[in-house]
Order: sequence, then C-alpha cells, then structure tokens
Amino acid sequence: MHRGAEPSTPDAALLERLRALVGAEHDAMLALIDRLAASADAAETGRLRAENAALRAQIQALDLHASYEAWFNATFATNLRTPNTWPFTTFEIGTPWCDKVVYGMQDGEFLFAEHLIEQLDAAGIAGDIVEFGTAGGTWIKTLASIIERRQNGRRLWGFDSFQGLPEPDPVRDGGIWHAGQYAASLEEVSQAVGAGRRPFLTLVAGWFQDSLARAPATAIASIAYARIDSDLYASAVDCLRYLAPRLVDGAILVFDDWQFSLNHGETLAFREWIGTQPDLEFEFLGMNMWAHLYLRVRRRG
Repeated sequence: MHRGAEPSTPDAALLERLRALVGAEHDAMLALIDRLAASADAAETGRLRAENAALRAQIQALDLHASYEAWFNATFATNLRTPNTWPFTTFEIGTPWCDKVVYGMQDGEFLFAEHLIEQLDAAGIAGDIVEFGTAGGTWIKTLASIIERRQNGRRLWGFDSFQGLPEPDPVRDGGIWHAGQYAASLEEVSQAVGAGRRPFLTLVAGWFQDSLARAPATAIASIAYARIDSDLYASAVDCLRYLAPRLVDGAILVFDDWQFSLNHGETLAFREWIGTQPDLEFEFLGMNMWAHLYLRVRRRG
C-alpha cells in the first residue's frame, strides 16, 4: 500500500542477479574486442562491437525491468512478477483457442467488477462510476448492466473524444499506439450501450483536457469507481488530475492499459501523480487480461 513516499532505490539483490545473466559475457566480449582491435581485424571487430552494443542494451532493459518490479512491489505491498506473455497466455492471438482464453478472462473480470461494486454498495460508499475512454462501449455497457441489476441508483459517466486517440508522445507512450486508434462515434457508442433508455448514463464527448474542465464533469462531486482506459500518458495525467479531489475513501481505481515500465503511459502518469497525493493510499486488488490493474483508494485522516 502506497504511503506517500515513492521508493527511489530498486532491490539491489534483484538487480545484481539480473546483471549477472549477461555481465560475464559482456566483459569477455570487451576483452576480445580489444585483442582484435590490436590485430586490425576491422570486420570482426565491427561485428563484435555490434554484439557488445546489443548486450549493453540488454543489461539496460534488465535494469529497467528490475526497477519497475521493485517500485511496484514496494508501492503496493505485494510481490507480483511481470508477466512474460501478452495477454497472459502463450496461444497465438487471433486463434479460436486464444479468443476463448481471452474472453473467458474478460468474463471473469466482469464478475470481479460487479463484486467490487457490490462491496461499495454493502459498505455504503457513495459516489458515481466513471470511465475515461469508452472506445466501442464494451465496459461502459457492462457497468451500466451492473447498476441496473443492483438497482443502486449510481450515476454512470463515459468520457471519450469519440475520435479515437490523440497523437501519442513518441517517448512517453513507447510507440504502441497511433492517433485515431479505437475511434467510434458518439452515435455508434450511444446506440451500442443503450444510452437512450438508461437515464442514469451520460456520455460526454471531447478531449479529456477540455471535457474534464467544464460542465457536466465539474459538477461531479464524488466518484466511487473510476476506470481509466486512456492508453496514453498525457490523457492519464488529465484523468488523474481530475480524480484527485473526487475519489472517495474506499473507491476503486482501475487502469486498463498498465505498462510494465516506470517511464511509459498510464504507469508513468500514476507514478508521478502519487508523489503529489500524500493523503492517498493504494491497495492492490488484482490484475487481469491486458494488464488491467485494480486498486482500492484510501484517504488518510
């Protein structure tokens, strides 16, 4: 559970163990390059220098990986290793068996989300439910169905540009997404989620930096369940800034595209944000599918 101070030093033993995987080979490579350079074997020297550069990059990647795991486990008081498959299966994406695994995981996550909302209801934790980034409407429709089944009277908000993603930052977003990705019009999503027959559901169009700074967003006083599916770093920054004064004690905070890196996307935005929120603590609840991270938010004092 995060308690304000962000860990700045990764686990030394873990880093040392990872470095050892490639360190010895790296040292031997350097020695061989020096001997070949002395004998003026330019072609072989060039090849080995390229191998050496690749090894250096591998060491750097291992360092970053270990730093992320050390930060994550210290921040959330857990011991979760970074998965090595995407999603968490080795089946090839697009095959019927992979689809069955993935959508089975999604069905399980729908049940988990309903379980969390049931807990909110049972504990008397009031507040609206919001999603930032509705895309085609799969999750906003699921959340609407949960509200109807539970008849808990909560308001549901879906914020989206309805033009797809804005232009990604080539550094902070890691080259994964592109502008316009996941575009679905307001009319398409409204029809898909049955907005016309659900008076408790409101879809709000606009870029987050604009829509969250004006009505009706500014009139939302308390939020008990927030789902950030912004994908991009800057968009997540806008969402977290908006949520800071509105997340109630005991609220659920979900990240749909958590990155296993300290320096990219929603993870970077969250890492920076928690340093400005000393009154908030975060309890790890689980992770599923394509790195959907579930946290419980606590307000101290």
